[in-house]
Amino acid sequence: MATWARRWMAYLMASLSWQLAQRYRKSRNSNAFIRFIAASSTIGIGLGVAILILALSVMNGFELALKDKLLSVIPHVELQAVSDPIQNWRKKIQPLQQHPGVVAGAPYIKTNTMIRSGAKVKAAGLRGIDLQLEQGISALGSFVVAGDLNQIDEHQIVLGKGIADEVLAKVGDEVQLMLPQVTADGKLASHKHVSLTVSAIVSIGGQLDHQQAWVDIAALGAWLNYPQGAIQGFAFKIDDIFAAPLLSRELGYMAADDDYLYMLDWFRTQGHLYNDIQMVRSILYLVLVLVLAVACFNIVATLVMAVREKQGDIAILLTMGMPRSRIVKAFMWLGWLNGLTGTLVGGCVGLLLAWQIEPLFRFITSLTGFSLLDSSIYFVDYVPSHIEPMQVLITIGVALIMSLLATIYPALSASKVQPAFVLGQR
Repeated sequence: MATWARRWMAYLMASLSWQLAQRYRKSRNSNAFIRFIAASSTIGIGLGVAILILALSVMNGFELALKDKLLSVIPHVELQAVSDPIQNWRKKIQPLQQHPGVVAGAPYIKTNTMIRSGAKVKAAGLRGIDLQLEQGISALGSFVVAGDLNQIDEHQIVLGKGIADEVLAKVGDEVQLMLPQVTADGKLASHKHVSLTVSAIVSIGGQLDHQQAWVDIAALGAWLNYPQGAIQGFAFKIDDIFAAPLLSRELGYMAADDDYLYMLDWFRTQGHLYNDIQMVRSILYLVLVLVLAVACFNIVATLVMAVREKQGDIAILLTMGMPRSRIVKAFMWLGWLNGLTGTLVGGCVGLLLAWQIEPLFRFITSLTGFSLLDSSIYFVDYVPSHIEPMQVLITIGVALIMSLLATIYPALSASKVQPAFVLGQR
């Protein structure tokens, strides 16, 4: 590879077209306006490449954070009973767990509740889990910020940090739950009060911290008058999160012989976040490619004016017998060097910014005391970044190709100069 590169560089140095392009590019005798347009095209291409690499890396970071944080706690697929609770669930979950693509499964019961601590009251979602099985589908334990999650007994509750902050509850404090009671015909009756001790507080990020609490599944079933051993649904972790809609239907059809179930997946609850990321990514692609296109038009303008300014030189070279193809190559090199310089510099700046955007964002936040990403709203309170080498290469490749294409028309115009006409006017 090194030998090939040396030969290529030696060819360039020996090439008359290359030398002519370098001479014109370094010339200080050219029009100042032409130099300004050339510089603006170089800066525009560099700016477009740098921002595109940075923006795509940030979008990749948000997508990765969504997968590693939110989707590590939220079930990928759920099968939820429509009316009657699911009986004999241990036997029914075994064939579902053996389905290709399913990593693990766990039972759950969920309801809404009011959580009270002292004079503070907060509405929240309450989820009953089997902690041993839940660890196979959820990384809830890795988000514990206070207490421990080694077990949840019938007298304990795990709170999201947002809920704990709002009701001023700490680990070891006692909180009261107000649970709805439903009659046999499905009507809301009264409510049930339960006192529990806070065993752990978890901080996942975003609205989930303000909406969710966890208790033992058997205890919640008893409080809601479920038959002993009955559950509300199954939650699953799967290999390919983007196959969730398909797998939810397949698992639902497998379980439909015994129970009437809703087939749910994470796209229904959190899919808007993923769709927002993809929409922003598409808009960025469009806008920044247009920025590159405008910068490339500046290359066209620069070369058109350079051809007009250098008509006399071109006419003399053609009279001396220089092939028109070399004139084309010379002006293509002249224009493409602007694009090449802008692309390489922009690529380096974009990679540097993408690499350091997270600490830079934290520094600006600590300096100003203001964060654009409120942790009570967004699932991250920082700007994540993940550099995909293929995206970087595609961005640089597109910029180089667009800047090369922009040189074709002016270079062909240069080769069509008529020496007799130009020299006859002098």
